[in-house]
Amino acid sequence: MHELRPVVKHYDWGSVDVLPDMLGRERDGAPWAELWMGTHPLGTSSVVGPDGSPVPLSEVAGELLPYLLKILAIAKPLSLQVHPDATMAARGFLRETEREVPLEAPTRVFKDPHHKPEMVYALTPFEGLIAFRPTAEVWHVLDGLDSPLALRLNEELRADPGFPGLVRMVGRLLSPWMGPTRAELRAFVRDCVDKYAAGLDRRRAYETVAQLAEHHVDDPGVVVAALLNRIRLEPGQAAFVEVGVLHSYLSGTCVEVMAGSDNVLRAGLTTKHVEPQALVDCVRMGMAEAHVVAPKEEAGVRVFAPAVDEFALAVATVTGADEATLPGAGPRIALCVDGEVTVRAASGPVTLTAGRSAFARRGTGPVLVSGTGTVVQAFAPSR
Repeated sequence: MHELRPVVKHYDWGSVDVLPDMLGRERDGAPWAELWMGTHPLGTSSVVGPDGSPVPLSEVAGELLPYLLKILAIAKPLSLQVHPDATMAARGFLRETEREVPLEAPTRVFKDPHHKPEMVYALTPFEGLIAFRPTAEVWHVLDGLDSPLALRLNEELRADPGFPGLVRMVGRLLSPWMGPTRAELRAFVRDCVDKYAAGLDRRRAYETVAQLAEHHVDDPGVVVAALLNRIRLEPGQAAFVEVGVLHSYLSGTCVEVMAGSDNVLRAGLTTKHVEPQALVDCVRMGMAEAHVVAPKEEAGVRVFAPAVDEFALAVATVTGADEATLPGAGPRIALCVDGEVTVRAASGPVTLTAGRSAFARRGTGPVLVSGTGTVVQAFAPSR
C-alpha cells in the first residue's frame, strides 16, 4: 500500500474549514472545495518516493485509473450542470484540441475525451437536485405561483408536456435571446420566497429557489432548479448521476467517485464559463426518482455498484478486533472517512486517519482493514 497525497481544489463554493480540519491542516481563509485522488492530468495524486520526493500516482500504478475519487465540502450550491456521454465528450475534446484551446483555459469545455457518470456517498446530511421532476409534479409546483413567468411556463408545459417539453422549456429559459428578463426573474423569485415564507411550499421547490436566489438572484438557472427533483441523503446513503442528467449539489460533505473525467457542461449558478446550448443538447431522459443506490452487503462490507464499468464503492466499518476484506483485484484507493484504521495488502500496511488515503496496485491481493473507523474504497468492478 502507498499513502496518497491528494490534490486540493479551491472553488468558490467550497468550505473554509471542513477539509483543512479533517486533514489537521491550518485554515487559510480560502474555500477548500475538493480533494482529488486519482490520475487525471488536471489533478494527479502522488506518493512519497524512496528518496522522499513525490512520485505521480500514474507511475506507481503503471496505468491510468478508470475512476477519479474525491471528497467534496459544499458550503454554497454548485453550478447547474450535466456531464456528456462518451460520443459527445470525444467529439468535443477533439474539436477543442484541434482549435488549440489550452486545457486550463476557463473557456475550455471538454477537458478529456471521456464520459462522466458519477456517484456521491454522503458523509453528512447532503442536499442536491437530480433530474427533472415528472411533468405532473412540475405543474403542481407552477400552479402554486402567480408571477407572470410562472403562469407562462405553466401554459407552455401544458401545450408541450413530457420530458421533451421540459427540455425545450429549459432551452428557452437559458437562451440569451428567448430567456426571461431580469424583472421577470426577480418577480418569480419574490413569488417563491413569499410562498415559502407563508408555509405554502410545494415539494421544496420554493425553498430551493429562495436558497439559490441568495447567491444568484438574476440567473435563469434558479428557475430551472425548481423543475428538478430535490433529494436529501443521510450519512451512509449514496446517489448515482448518469450522463445527460441535469443536476446540482446544494450542501453537505460527501465522497464522490466518477469515471476518470472532468467534463462538465454548465448553464448557470456559477461564475465559471457556461455553455447553455451544449448543456441542452446533452440533456436526455434520466431517472425521475430511482437515483438512490441501494448497497449490497458482502461479508460485512457494503458495496455500492451502479450499472457502470469504471467504478464502485465498498464501505467497511471496523471496531477493535474486527477486520474487513475489501473487494476488487485491480487498482484500488482506500480512503479513511472516520477514526483511525490500518489498511494492508501484499505491499505492506498504511495507517490512515480521516481524509487520508492509500493506493493498492493491480495484483497486490486483497486489501484488509483493521482498527476503529470507516474506510471507503474506490475500485473498478470489471477489472
